[in-house]
Amino acid sequence: MKTHFSQRVALLFLFVLAISFSCNREDNGPEPDLGLVQTSGKEYQRLMAERETFEGTPFEIQKVTRVDNVLKIDVVGAGGIDNYKVVWDGILLESFPMQANLIVGYDAPDGVQDAMLHNYTLEVDLQKLFGSAANASDVTVQVSNGSKKQDTVIDPDGSTSSPK
Repeated sequence: MKTHFSQRVALLFLFVLAISFSCNREDNGPEPDLGLVQTSGKEYQRLMAERETFEGTPFEIQKVTRVDNVLKIDVVGAGGIDNYKVVWDGILLESFPMQANLIVGYDAPDGVQDAMLHNYTLEVDLQKLFGSAANASDVTVQVSNGSKKQDTVIDPDGSTSSPK
């Protein structure tokens, strides 16, 4: 009798253990490269709002190009490339063609000031960013400058425009 009870308890324990490990974590979409690319609606909104009264180190977006599903953003600014980030608001507008909004932000380390201007190319793998939510080759992307009002729209065919 004791053996049957022990076996049932062990079997119940294994059953509970199996169920707890089989539960998937919530899928919050694709996981882009940490550091340079982030997906955050709150951070996107913060950067968009702060560019109205930006008091940090300004930078220029010189050019935005698209090679297949890789977006290349050429910036000229201070600091190191590690101080730049590209933030997607996490929203794909279901128009035709689909649209996505990105913003380039700059975070200087506390107390560090670099007056030298440097050229950097920030690369974003759009398919990795959007995951299975969209075919990146069909998405029009707006890239905004987080240090001032400067927006560039790049179409799937690579043509760019600057909306006013």
